[in-house]
Order: sequence, then C-alpha cells, then structure tokens
Amino acid sequence: MVTPVAVPPGGTESERVVGGIPLATLVRDFHRPMVNFARTMVDSATVAEEAVQEAWVQVLQSADSFEGRSSVGTWLFGIVKNTASRHRRRESRIRDHEVLSTDDADPLAGRMHPAGHPDAGHWNLPPSRRFLPEDRTVENELVGHVRTALDALPERQRQLVILRDIVGTSAEEAAELLELSAEGQRALLYRARGNLRNELEKRYRR
Repeated sequence: MVTPVAVPPGGTESERVVGGIPLATLVRDFHRPMVNFARTMVDSATVAEEAVQEAWVQVLQSADSFEGRSSVGTWLFGIVKNTASRHRRRESRIRDHEVLSTDDADPLAGRMHPAGHPDAGHWNLPPSRRFLPEDRTVENELVGHVRTALDALPERQRQLVILRDIVGTSAEEAAELLELSAEGQRALLYRARGNLRNELEKRYRR
C-alpha cells in the first residue's frame, strides 16, 4: 500500500500533473522504488520513508518548474537523493574506489567466455534453472531472494541496480544522477549485476 502523500493547499493530489503525468500515477509507479533508493543512503526504513515524503512535498511544490530536461523519473530520484542526504547523519563524497578498484576481485571471474572466444561476453555456465519460476510459489520465493540479495550489495551498487534494472533509467541519466562517468557507470553496473547473481546463487544452494 502506498503511503499517503502530503498535499499543500491549492489543489488535490488527483488534480496535480508533473511532466504531463498525473501525480497519482507517479506515486503508484515510483514511491516504492524511491523508498528503496533512499534506504541505501539512510540508517532505517522509517527515515527512508520520511525522506521520500519530503521529496513528494517538494515535487508538489515545484511541479510547475519541471522543464523536461530529463525524464520525470530521473527528476524524482534526484529530489530523493537530495532529501535523503539531508536526513543522513553524515554526508560522504563519492570516492573513486567505490566505483572500481584494481584490488577488487571480478565477481564474474572465470564465469564468462574470455575475449577471443566465439561466445565472448556470454556465460560459460548458464544460470540455474531454479531462476525460472514455474508457479506463483516459486515466483514469490524468487522475489524474496532478489530483495535479500539486493540488500546485500554495497550502497552504490544497490542504487545503480535500482535505477537501471528496476526503474529502467537510461545509462546516461543514471550516471548523471549518481555523478559517475560513463565508464564508471558501466564498471559499477557490471560489478553490481555480477555480485547480485552470486548472491542469488548462494541462496539457491542452501
């Protein structure tokens, strides 16, 4: 259930439109991903909800100023990033080693065909068939495993997976939002997806 959004005087939620999209539709589609994103930056789910509530109030107050220079989704997550930062006890600057360090182990080392191979870049061992849900019970189990595996990722990796693979943000917009270079975004996403697969497989082996 979506948490109610505070509405300032001057109109009801159903009457508000942002970038040509009704606010009610934005809340339905983006509230939970926004909370998940905020949760990567703060210490508790309660604080994440508060940060997102503050973000929605800002959305309502500045809806008329949205100029469409980016997608509405990217604009929303930019606001969440700012509100969550204000709720964070201490802010930290992005460090190069958070993206990719030469000392980091490749999470997919030995699991993909190397350069020069006819199938270079593809798995040399396909994912377990257990990742293919056959009924509702298995599908629910998979969703639970994905959520747990996502929570196990480092903060920056989790943010990028939420933006790219859950929300569907473009590579360019995700890089801009997280203040990454194009190369850094690709490197971080590769590492995040590899770690996510490894986390999922660990849980399915249990």
